[in-house]
Amino acid sequence: MNNSQDQTVLMKTIKSALISQLRASLMMLQKGVVTCSDDLWVTDQYSNRTWQLVYHALFFTDLYLYQHLDERKRFYLHKKDYQNLGEANSKDPYSKMEMAEYITYINDRIENAIDSLDLLGEDCGFYWYKVNKMEHQMVNLKHLQHHVAQLLERIRLHQDQGIGWIRDGGGDPSSEITLMGEYLHY
Repeated sequence: MNNSQDQTVLMKTIKSALISQLRASLMMLQKGVVTCSDDLWVTDQYSNRTWQLVYHALFFTDLYLYQHLDERKRFYLHKKDYQNLGEANSKDPYSKMEMAEYITYINDRIENAIDSLDLLGEDCGFYWYKVNKMEHQMVNLKHLQHHVAQLLERIRLHQDQGIGWIRDGGGDPSSEITLMGEYLHY
């Protein structure tokens, strides 16, 4: 193989990993949305209600799958400023069914979106981030996982239910691993 072929193989590997981990994170978010009680979904116990936390995570995951801000297309159920944490608490909440639909929408477009990204681009395409496109996608994944963890922690605290960790986005049931009660011994 020459350098160009090596770079193509490497880029396919990186994109495949991003797709897989984004899908796994969305599967965990989906499980959290389905498991979340109706009371927890709308509680005002937190500065950001649970439904808003989920919408915020989905909005930015979706947005950052575009190469550039100017290319974005909003999800058809988008409501102005609902994506901004702290700004929508008094507004009508999104339903769990609407968020499940948004998860499906994003999941359906992940592969084409990631495949079309120029991950070697020096500009990430979003003026509020001063990172290259590769790092921006890692930030996107980290942001999604951060909010998935917040949702799952709320469910654990309020409902005493755990959600299994999903290793990858392959959809294979064996990729779901429950870690509760298991310890690593060194």
